[in-house]
Amino acid sequence: MKDYFRKFSFLVEYYPIELFTLEMLAIILIRPELKLLVFLVLGLGFTIGVSEGIKLFTRERRPKTALERKFYRNTFKLNRRSFPSTHSASVSFFAFLLWGTPLFIPLFIFALIVMYSRLYIKSHYPRDIIVGALIGAVIGYAISAL
Repeated sequence: MKDYFRKFSFLVEYYPIELFTLEMLAIILIRPELKLLVFLVLGLGFTIGVSEGIKLFTRERRPKTALERKFYRNTFKLNRRSFPSTHSASVSFFAFLLWGTPLFIPLFIFALIVMYSRLYIKSHYPRDIIVGALIGAVIGYAISAL
């Protein structure tokens, strides 16, 4: 089991755009509404922008074990920063955008799995995950209220 979760965790790390695209497609297929599509695209962009913008100011480096991996050694400098977790912000955004719908629970469980995966492979510190999740939850919930 642990070996599969480790593989999943690295898959999430290496292919976040594809992961978020799959989540968006699933939501669109289940609830094909133009308003929701617009909120998905603009909200996700805003969530990522806020998270990455905070990284510009905090400059907290990722855990040493993450920075030793080839992936982070060969990536742009902003990606070597840890606080807050953009993965956590994004998956939390998806879940909370659908607050009060039957899709919230499965998306929230998936978000928890992704967030734990970031800790499991030591790509983030716990507070990175918590703050990222809060950013996504607040933005997702605020947009869902529109």
